[in-house]
Amino acid sequence: MTTHKIHITTNQHQSGAVSKSVIIGLFIIVGFAILAWTLLPTAFSTDLDRVGQGKPAIVLIYDMENGNSLDLMKGYNAIRHDYEHWVDFFVADVESPKGIAFIRAHKATPGSAIYYSGDGEKLMVLYGAVRLTRGGCSG
Repeated sequence: MTTHKIHITTNQHQSGAVSKSVIIGLFIIVGFAILAWTLLPTAFSTDLDRVGQGKPAIVLIYDMENGNSLDLMKGYNAIRHDYEHWVDFFVADVESPKGIAFIRAHKATPGSAIYYSGDGEKLMVLYGAVRLTRGGCSG
């Protein structure tokens, strides 16, 4: 009678164990995700009731299908972090009920930005994106 020996090999890692490199990899991925999240620009506020509450404000009249709106949003995103201590940035979106109400009440046009004083007085309206140069403004 022949007997067969069954030889069972075991893995060096148990099935429930996680390798050190996997843990390090996860920490790196999570670290990069946190870093990327903190570097993203914060969204413009849609709390339009804060206009005229003591701090000067710029309200972007935004329509995602309007090229001027997209250009203005890009421009304000580029400078916002330099000025947010002195002025609040808001967006009145043509797709939101609060945005629509604001646009109607202020007779605003999509693709424009309205500048307000701290007490809510309309100071100026910028229609479309403007490039600032040393000699002044150009469209």
